[in-house]
Amino acid sequence: MHLIILFILLFLIGILLFFTCHKIDIYTTKSKKKGPKILLIAGTHGNEPSGYLALLRVQNALKQNKLKLKSGEITIIHNVNPCGYYLDNRHYNTVGKDIDLNRMYGKNFPINNKIEPIIDKYDIVIDFHEGWGFISDKKGSIGSSIQAINIPKYHYDNILKIINSDINLNYKKWELNTRRIIANTLRDYCIRKKKKYILVETSGQNNIQSMNIRVNQNLKIINYILTKYKVL
Repeated sequence: MHLIILFILLFLIGILLFFTCHKIDIYTTKSKKKGPKILLIAGTHGNEPSGYLALLRVQNALKQNKLKLKSGEITIIHNVNPCGYYLDNRHYNTVGKDIDLNRMYGKNFPINNKIEPIIDKYDIVIDFHEGWGFISDKKGSIGSSIQAINIPKYHYDNILKIINSDINLNYKKWELNTRRIIANTLRDYCIRKKKKYILVETSGQNNIQSMNIRVNQNLKIINYILTKYKVL
């Protein structure tokens, strides 16, 4: 009897997770003036929350007219993986199997299927993640780095200069990430679609830096790109 009750509970939890995990918030705002279409996306991994919090702040500012578009269009997907976020888990949580959503682009997975058509319509994609360490440590993490695809060099040079101006410790300095592209990631998908793409990796897993530092670093990068491309 106890096993039957346990099975029923697990089944109900599985159903609840299925519907909860599939629901993602997509916010779009447009200017009347033609300009670049920019997609901001975060929360792919549930244990990397600073991008989610930064984008939620930007989204709320746009909704409240504290930020106003000068041209173009912005879409914000601030939390791709809600169940992962609530459970502080990197993976998309399904009963019996963990799935990395950043290895599922082009694989006909339901969540990614919702995002891919949006990417196809946009000019620039900024993808927010968090590393477990610092890229300057040379220990394998890509935390505190950016990777830019089809973006002019002076833009990512300027971003690094802006972020590093507030950092005193050398091992915490941001660098350009030139490591290999992993198949079926958002990077890989954007390369195949010939999109402009920026991967932002704060150093934040396990709270190795304060949330305030990480959110502010994300906001500085967002502000730079939106301003330089004359969207704000």
